[in-house]
Amino acid sequence: MVDINLECVELIEPRSSASTEQQQQRYLEAARILLVLLDNVLSQPNNLKFRTIRLENKAIKEKLLSLPGSEPLLTAIGFKRTPSSNAFTLSTEVPLQHIQKYRDELRKRREAWLSGSVPKMPINTHAKATPTSQQEMAATCATPLFIKPSVPYRQRISFPRVLRTPNRFLQSLELYSDAVMQYEDKALLASGLSLIPVDTLTTNATEKLVAMQEAIASGESQEKEPCIRDLLLVELVNWFKAEFFEWVNKIPCKVCGSEDGKLRRTQTEGDVRVEVTVCCGQETKFYRYNDISQLLVTRKGRCGEFANCFTFLCRCLDYDARLMHSHFDHVWTEVFSETQMRWLHVDPSDNVVDSPLMYQHGWKRNIDYIFAYSRDDAQDVTWRYTNNHRQILQIRKLCSEKELIETLNAIRTKRQQFASAERKKFLSQRNMFEVIAMTLERTPTENELKGRSSGSLSWRQSRGEHTFTNIFVFTLNDSELERRQFNLRYSCASDTYERYTKDGERLNILETYKTWQSAQFASKNIFRKVEPDWKVTYLARLEDTDSAEIVWKFDFSKSNLKVKSYNLIFDTRTFGEGKTDVKVETISGSNCIENANEFQIVAKLSEGVSWQHAQLFRQALNSREYPFELQIVLH
Repeated sequence: MVDINLECVELIEPRSSASTEQQQQRYLEAARILLVLLDNVLSQPNNLKFRTIRLENKAIKEKLLSLPGSEPLLTAIGFKRTPSSNAFTLSTEVPLQHIQKYRDELRKRREAWLSGSVPKMPINTHAKATPTSQQEMAATCATPLFIKPSVPYRQRISFPRVLRTPNRFLQSLELYSDAVMQYEDKALLASGLSLIPVDTLTTNATEKLVAMQEAIASGESQEKEPCIRDLLLVELVNWFKAEFFEWVNKIPCKVCGSEDGKLRRTQTEGDVRVEVTVCCGQETKFYRYNDISQLLVTRKGRCGEFANCFTFLCRCLDYDARLMHSHFDHVWTEVFSETQMRWLHVDPSDNVVDSPLMYQHGWKRNIDYIFAYSRDDAQDVTWRYTNNHRQILQIRKLCSEKELIETLNAIRTKRQQFASAERKKFLSQRNMFEVIAMTLERTPTENELKGRSSGSLSWRQSRGEHTFTNIFVFTLNDSELERRQFNLRYSCASDTYERYTKDGERLNILETYKTWQSAQFASKNIFRKVEPDWKVTYLARLEDTDSAEIVWKFDFSKSNLKVKSYNLIFDTRTFGEGKTDVKVETISGSNCIENANEFQIVAKLSEGVSWQHAQLFRQALNSREYPFELQIVLH
């Protein structure tokens, strides 16, 4: 048996009786960082880089080591620091079981704090007595808080059947419709609302609204003034994806910490589907909960859990929201905008709003059936998510269109049986307007051409969702010709290029290009990596590849202007033996582009033990800086 000093785990926690929200957030962030460090050691125990905590690391210094009790905890885990050293190191002689024990206890207690309960420290008969002040710090149970609904899950989703068809596909539509009724449980709604930082999200949305109003008033923007509720929805999905819910490819192996275990079987335990993977001879279970009362505690899963929980939280804020089920194995949300009088597509697992064509054009999925389920309606919305209606109609073979319409009408009648006459009238009119709107076909936007970002790369590739081709060449526009300048910058945090001119210190944005792919000339084995735990993002080479390359091309030959001088900011980061090679060269291969009117920027990533060891444009997710910026003076 491996004994650990549980009181050291307790030392970094805030006082339960008097802790402020800020103190609790400091603890949660520090514990999260330490968990990432320990997970890295357990997943790659022979990688010495993961066994070193450098004091000059800003995040480590400000968020972990600044917390009282952090150094005693690191020492208890096994980290050591010599007087002259600027780093903590973890010896390979420290047993992995010892590290894992601390990791598991820290994770359990953090999850309990995150769930809203103040955890109580388990009794440790092997540890020294704790000071009274520390005993007062923990006062309640350490087990994850279970949010109790008004009635059990099965009772919340069980309703008399109205369909009398032997068609299993049509039968499933009624079951999906019944399942969303769990969102209307009053006890669950109250619990869910208490978990949402409504004041913070409202403040953020209000600030954006004011900024947009000022831009419209000054003439800088021609957009219509948005609704505060729509902006609040955007803030809600940002918070949900970045802070509340966690994507899980597979549950990490309990022995080595790897997420590469093989799926052995899928089984059912009660009402829960369970995926059982095996690694290091040990089985690990991933519970695929549908019960909202469970998801509010676990806060992890894939697209199904993401959409299920997010749709419910939308209901907590009194949005008219519905759960979306596709026949291509993906789930998301739609929310009705009372200002725009239309349903907004929201994909919480990808943090995307109002890009319904992205599944067909960005993810390259085959669209045939997509249905929306809410508390008082069921709708076939396939036509909003595709722009080739005739072709889609030909491949829908699971039932006749007449049978489908009759089925949805029966489900709709079932859901609206207790609705008021006024509500029924509103729903009928809204349904009619929606059907009319869905008859229109349109071209996809740049956002809708994006590939998927959620899930590991191997997981997305297995589903055929990581393909993107684009050829783009920068040429001069009238404003650039007039001012004899060309300026371009890219933010990896927002995944956006901005093209601008300068008038003194003032920047005039000419164009924006969303996604790193949209303005590239060519690339090979490149992708944009987002690390939610570390809250950073960067471009890197694909997993299981030895090298990668990306090219940006510039052609000013149609004008009489050439490059007089230029300044380039191009941030790279390497670890271990990783290597980056960046060249600015003419089409003929010369490294001097002065007096040239055609040139390109070529970045190559190679070597290193891991694909992560060579990176471009690494920055924090909330950064407002531009790690790639090109400024050219022309003559």
